[in-house]
Order: sequence, then structure tokens, then C-alpha cells
Amino acid sequence: MADPLRVVQWTTGKTGSAAVRGMVGHPALELVGCYAYSPEKVGQDVGTLAGIEPIGLRATDDIDALLALAPECVSYMPFRPDFDHVVRILESGSNLVTTMYMFAGVGYGEDVTLRLDDAARRGQSSLYASGIYPGHAPMVALAASAMCTRIDCISVLESLDMSGYANEQMFRAMSIDRAVDDPEAPTMIEANCGSFKDQIRVMAQALAVELDEIRFEVEFGAANHTTDFGFMTVQQGNISGYKGVLSGMHGGRAVVQCKFVWKLGHDMTPNWPVEDGYVLEIEGDPSVRVRLEPIGPHFDGATTTAMPVVNAIPAVVAAPPGIVNRMDLPFVKGTHLLTRADPVRVG
Repeated sequence: MADPLRVVQWTTGKTGSAAVRGMVGHPALELVGCYAYSPEKVGQDVGTLAGIEPIGLRATDDIDALLALAPECVSYMPFRPDFDHVVRILESGSNLVTTMYMFAGVGYGEDVTLRLDDAARRGQSSLYASGIYPGHAPMVALAASAMCTRIDCISVLESLDMSGYANEQMFRAMSIDRAVDDPEAPTMIEANCGSFKDQIRVMAQALAVELDEIRFEVEFGAANHTTDFGFMTVQQGNISGYKGVLSGMHGGRAVVQCKFVWKLGHDMTPNWPVEDGYVLEIEGDPSVRVRLEPIGPHFDGATTTAMPVVNAIPAVVAAPPGIVNRMDLPFVKGTHLLTRADPVRVG
């Protein structure tokens, strides 16, 4: 195997920390730097920030110093994107992988997409977006589609209890704890589903179907009682979950669908059942169902989101310049992981 690829991790929130743990000990990757968004994280050991033993690498907010390391790739995982930062990274010649799936299409606007693609081409670098969903789970559904002689509809469902993912900022942005009849709630959740619209377009392109439009539907579950989840409290009667679908339409019917059932706990009305994972379905000849579910209590959502991006780094480094999300990469796999050593976790 060639020398490990030099990687900089950009932020160490939940997903970024999982990416750090995934890179430490990875046979194909070497973590050489880390960007800290929060001032209190600057100067701290990156291993400590990620919940493992110290690794002798300290986080910094010095972008020039990080780019001077000439990393082959930056693993970009902030809560919200800074497009000036992304442009600097791509223009420097470093490739970029991200869990912010709207980079895969036009979710941030066509002007942003053109700006980033131009920066990548100027820097002769590549930009790739993935995750578990959107991202890897739909690619598994596409792999299953090779079994079919006819496809009427292909769908991916994420069905989870989110109460183990302590992220109040994210949940409130998704309208959790708002009144069920709050007129802004449907708009808020649809905005947070923008990445699914890009996923639907990627899947449609892979299956060579032209979409007429993408439709969005959602219904809300109301908390039966006021509940303290430890990181936030949801008041009785307020939104505590959702059931929804985004449908790519062709000829008046849904042909590509991204579905979700997201719940904060189970004490709500309606109380939809959860699958604790992903259900991939193809209606056609033959009809096919694939389940991605944990062996054990639940998936670590941060890990399953981060690793499809981390494991794509070697392929992204080898890819041509530009945005390389539309089936431009070989199928991402856990290459090298059978020989890796696990990082030692703290506590």
C-alpha cells in the first residue's frame, strides 16, 4: 500500500469527532491537522476532543497553517458551511469530503455550486459529499436495483428514535418543540430536508430518469406529556416527531422517494413505529427489500454518517477535478479496514 494520505479534519462536533476516531489507526489515512471552530477547543489535543486517548496533535484555528501542511484531503464537517473557507481549501489544491450533502447538488443555490466547482477546477481538486442518509444507504438501494428487470419506484426510509443524539440546536432548527399548528414548522422541516432533494436527483440521474418535480409531504407527532430529554425539554402538545416523504415525480407518479420517520422518544400522537435503521425498497420485477439495521441496540449515528465520507477519501483524491457526486466515484467500501487498529477510547 502507498503512503497514507494526509488529512485535515475540519471541526470536532459529534460527526467530526467520529471522523477523527475513524481516521486514527486507519491504514490508508494520516490525520495531520484539525481546525477548531470554537475558541475553547484551540490548543486542545484532537484525540481528547474526539473522546479517545491524546494523539499528540493539537487543534488550531489558523487556516493558513493547516493549508500549509499540504493535505491531500480536508474532511469538512461544521454545523453550517463557510463557503469562503471551502473555496480556500479547494483552491489550495486540497480535495474536500463533507457530510453536508447539499454540496452534492444545488441545495445551496446554483451560484454556490458553480463557485465551488470553479474553485475545485482552479485548484485541480475534487469535492465529494456523502453520509449515511443522504449518501450511503441510497447507494446500497441502487446496488440492489441491478437485480431487477423493471423498476416502478425505488425508495429509502430512515426510521429512528433520535433521543440518543443530543443536539438541541439541530432539533430546534427542525421545529422540534414548536406548536403542531405553527405555520413555520412545515417550511422549517422541508428546509432541513434540502439534502434529500439533491439525493433524489443523484438517484434519478443514476437510473437515467428525468424528473418533472420533487414533492414534499410531512405530518407531525405531538408530545403526550412534557418530557425532559436531558439536553432539551419538549412541552406537552408540541412537535416531538415527524413522518414525511420527498418524491421525485415522473409522468405523474413517484419514481424515487426519500422517506423519514424521526421521533424524539415514543410518547407522542401519532406514535409511528420505528425500524431503528433503514429500509430500502424497489417496487418492480422483482420487488426487493433491503434492511440496514444494527446488531445491538442502535446505530451510532455520528459514526455511520462520518465513515462513508472518510472511507471515500482515497477515491476522491484519485478523482478528476470538480464536484464528483453524481456516480463519478467507484463504489465506496471499507477498504483496508480488515487490517486497522482501533483507537483507544477514553472512559
